[in-house]
Amino acid sequence: MRSDFSKTVLLTALGLGMVNLLAQETPKPKPPPTPATPATTPAAKPAPKPSGVAPQNRFVVEQVRRLRADLEDLKNAYNLQLQRTTALELEMKNLRTANTALKRQLDLQFASNKDVDELAKRITELDRNRLNDRKVQSAQIEKILNLLGKIKSAAPQGTRNGSGNDPAPVGRFKYREHKVQAGEFLSTILAAYNSAFKEEGLRGRVSQTQVLKANPGVTANKLFVGQTIRIPLPGEIK
Repeated sequence: MRSDFSKTVLLTALGLGMVNLLAQETPKPKPPPTPATPATTPAAKPAPKPSGVAPQNRFVVEQVRRLRADLEDLKNAYNLQLQRTTALELEMKNLRTANTALKRQLDLQFASNKDVDELAKRITELDRNRLNDRKVQSAQIEKILNLLGKIKSAAPQGTRNGSGNDPAPVGRFKYREHKVQAGEFLSTILAAYNSAFKEEGLRGRVSQTQVLKANPGVTANKLFVGQTIRIPLPGEIK
């Protein structure tokens, strides 16, 4: 009797195992179930109902769902990147257009600035030349003045030969000033003044010695154009 009960339990367990194996789409081999001890197993429990999807298939479905979600995210990111690229291309086109216009404007401005700089350079050069010419003229005038000063300071002094040609005191005799002109000599000047004095009714003649006394430092054979000499009146200098 006990042996028949054990056989019944064993057959029931084997049947349940076969049902579970057939219910799975991708069965996995499992070790045979250990037969229950007859003393502890009063009766066989009904086999559990198999689920609609096997665990392995649920894993695959979950992975596919995640891949679809990731693919959708990538698609959205690609569309966004495409929009940004289009916007950047439009901005680059606008920048190129603006750059071309700015370059054209700068070329025109550079040409204008170049003309202005060239004109300013020419004005500066002309002003520099004018200043140089003024310096040259000033130097020439200074040389002429220095030469005149040297000529005046180097004018020969009257000589004393013991014949009474001592200089007459300035301001103690009456005289007329004469400015030497080109081509004049002391002899011709005296002849002209003596004729004039005679016409004025003045008696006597003015000699060359008297003129030299009235003009200390003047010699008869060295008169300069523009030089002023005193011509004493007749009888003023002995």
